[in-house]
Amino acid sequence: MTNMESSGIDRIVKELAKIVPEKYILTHIFERIKSSIDTFPYEAERRNLPYAIVMPKTKEEVSEILKYANRIRVPVFIRGSGTSFTGASRYQVPGIVINTHRMDEIEIYEEFGFFECGPGCICESVAKEIETRGFFLPFAPGSRLIASMGGLIANNTSAHVVDASIGKPGDYVLGLEVVLPNGEIIETGTKGLRRPAGTDLTKFFVGGDGLFGMVTKIRMRLVPAFEMAYGIAIYKDLKSLAKGVQRIYRERRPLPLFMEFMEKKTAEIGYKIKGLEIPKGSVILFVSIGNSKEGASQIANQILSSLVAENPIEAQQIEEVELWEKLWSSREVIGSYLMQESGNQWSSAEVVSNLMKLEECMDDASHFNYDLPVLSQLTLYLFGHIGGLTMHPGVIIPKEWDNEKKKRAVDEKFQREAELNLKYSTCGGEWGQFAKRTPFFIKRYGKESYELVKKIKKTFDPNNILNPGVLEGEPQQ
Repeated sequence: MTNMESSGIDRIVKELAKIVPEKYILTHIFERIKSSIDTFPYEAERRNLPYAIVMPKTKEEVSEILKYANRIRVPVFIRGSGTSFTGASRYQVPGIVINTHRMDEIEIYEEFGFFECGPGCICESVAKEIETRGFFLPFAPGSRLIASMGGLIANNTSAHVVDASIGKPGDYVLGLEVVLPNGEIIETGTKGLRRPAGTDLTKFFVGGDGLFGMVTKIRMRLVPAFEMAYGIAIYKDLKSLAKGVQRIYRERRPLPLFMEFMEKKTAEIGYKIKGLEIPKGSVILFVSIGNSKEGASQIANQILSSLVAENPIEAQQIEEVELWEKLWSSREVIGSYLMQESGNQWSSAEVVSNLMKLEECMDDASHFNYDLPVLSQLTLYLFGHIGGLTMHPGVIIPKEWDNEKKKRAVDEKFQREAELNLKYSTCGGEWGQFAKRTPFFIKRYGKESYELVKKIKKTFDPNNILNPGVLEGEPQQ
């Protein structure tokens, strides 16, 4: 760091210390690196490291930070847990990082039928807190143990949950408290259980990719918990598996809350880790829901009747909870196991099919990397949220590759992902639509749509202070 850089950071820290206690302002090089990386397999660029990480507690502190940033024209980046899969945590210019972890309060208002929490609350903690009172949190990301509520809302991701079963998180958000990029504080929505009709500013911030404001409080409807039943189906090939899923929709079965799949090679890894007998084919695991155990079980049988029509090797309900937990966790441990075993980095795409062409899309996903210059050098693993018609073809990127080769691998992944989602007229359903996906957005929805988003961004953020580079999707000049 040059003397000029050091003096500039010192001035910023001095001003921020007038807003937030100095112990909550971090400038150590380790903290600056940690706050500018994500799940991508290559290192952060030193020239793009943030000047400082600040950890406010209140909306007023956030407001003052943003007002200060506007006065001196310094970018501000919002940081939850940094689990972004699309590059939104890869800063392209230096700036101030607002870390949300101190904004972690939760209040449950059963008499009103909702709860409120800060953006720094961890998904798992919120889920457990409301579960003790008989409620269900309507999303379940794989990063549930560390993902922040603010990040989940900014992406409107339901993650493993089948959207068509219970909807997106945004369907349960009643209102928000938001600090706009210029420091103004607004409230959206309602404290009633009926969300507003007509103009509701909530919609700009739920799924807004963090472009239009920083959410400082989330109000969500409390969803009563339900009973669950569990099922499995194993197929000799992916074509039969895809046809079984199509039948569930076409035969109008009640859709499962969760429905995951693993192709045979990938399933073998998970089963082996959990000490299960190696499956003879590709695996579907699903969770059905009902108001009673009997009701959930009846729905599971309806789902199985559709799956059985495509002649699986095996299809049954799983009655033993301990066995089910082993089966379900066999799907969840694959990525982390492959990384731990090799010391390398997992990287996967999000390929979403339409219902009509699920068989064809499944075949495309299973050959995701076959002709790509860099990714074709690696073994492909395939699994995903098949109930939501979503597949995650993934690879393990070797740690010994240099940064440039790793970047080419990531670029190839997003290019192929874009090709397939364009082919099937779909889009990502979990990870946000900009940063690495900006070129896809323009092709999928047109330059006019992209220009409209830019104009909306300009209205909310005339100085382009908040999360610059996410919308642009390429390095700032």
